[in-house]
Amino acid sequence: MELLVVIAIIGFIGSIIFVQLQQSRARSRDAEREQEIKSLQNALSLYVVNRKSHPVWPQNPTTFQALTCSAGDQIFSLLIAENTLPSSICDPQNVSPYIYEYRTNDATGFSYELRYSLETNSISGKAPGQHIATP
Repeated sequence: MELLVVIAIIGFIGSIIFVQLQQSRARSRDAEREQEIKSLQNALSLYVVNRKSHPVWPQNPTTFQALTCSAGDQIFSLLIAENTLPSSICDPQNVSPYIYEYRTNDATGFSYELRYSLETNSISGKAPGQHIATP
């Protein structure tokens, strides 16, 4: 009987630790997302200094396009070629809805929007869900 109580207590404590670990991982991924979005914004700002406009998708520039994690991605290729970004980056999970997306607000590349999602409310002033970063 006492052994069953001890096993139950250990199981309960184990489940609490598991939940806390999952929440900690989600907060860590959100912090990484925020850092990567800021890196992308910095790279895009440097690109504007060099090229006088933001990169524009040739097909339908005002539609959000997923940024793929490969160096073959068009936007990442442009930023890497301009030496504004050392390599391509991707969301820590990289499955929908946790992907990075990019679009320009018009065909001239005057402005852009980066769309990304957060899992938790651990980032000050930001709720879980989709967010838009602009210059």
